[in-house]
Amino acid sequence: MAWIFLVLSIAALVYMYIQNYMIEVSRFDLTIPKLSDTMKGKKIVHLSDLHLSTRTNKSFVETILDTTEEQAPDYIFITGDLVQAGLEDFVDTPLRHFAEECAKIAPTYAVTGNHDIVSGSFSDFKYILKTAGVKLLLDEAVTLPEGTAEGITLMGLAERMNQATLPQPILGPITLSEEMVDRPKILLAHRPEYFVHYMLDKTKSAELILSGHTHAGQFRLPVIGGLYAPGQGMFPKYDYGLFNSSEDFTKRMIISRGLSNSSFPIRINNRPEIITITLN
Repeated sequence: MAWIFLVLSIAALVYMYIQNYMIEVSRFDLTIPKLSDTMKGKKIVHLSDLHLSTRTNKSFVETILDTTEEQAPDYIFITGDLVQAGLEDFVDTPLRHFAEECAKIAPTYAVTGNHDIVSGSFSDFKYILKTAGVKLLLDEAVTLPEGTAEGITLMGLAERMNQATLPQPILGPITLSEEMVDRPKILLAHRPEYFVHYMLDKTKSAELILSGHTHAGQFRLPVIGGLYAPGQGMFPKYDYGLFNSSEDFTKRMIISRGLSNSSFPIRINNRPEIITITLN
């Protein structure tokens, strides 16, 4: 009987390793209405929820970077929770190294998640990303490619400390020029549970929303899907993958399963994910 227990224990450890450290690359080819020729065929790598801390496995970070580079992206978009909540500072974390390496691979843009704004010094967090070459979009918008007259509008929604006092409409703090309004738009927003709210301001509603936060429900059950997601509770509607707006099927949201864990250290039936999106 002892050998059966040993075999089962080894099998369980192998399964846990696969579920927590073997990255799956998910690929999407998306048609964006009125997309300019300058953006057709461009490739985006979407990363989310790394939860970097002093305990982060450094070799896993290198695997994330290597896998990202293998996708040959034109842009890298990060949708929050780069760091774990509660850190005193970022000195012994891979934050700077990770940000610098991403910026070497491709122009990198990020938004904040709930963990980012309650960890270390937020001014230090912003300084590290800025000096590493990562553009942090805090209720801001830019045109991609930057410095051109055509392309797409990339918006970034800043995370709020208090979800009870969100602006209405939720994208109100983001200012767009007339030219930005007329272009196809991509929104980076950490929380997918506000999908309907992201659609309310018709001048800012995006053709594509990229999000994270859910960890795909942490535990994924066959047929049922994710078990629990913060902000949505049990059996979340928006757990991971591609969702279409019920009002306009050209408006879509992609939710990443994320790359690491936060409070609960184990994933089940839910490998870490890097998303690659090709625009058409």
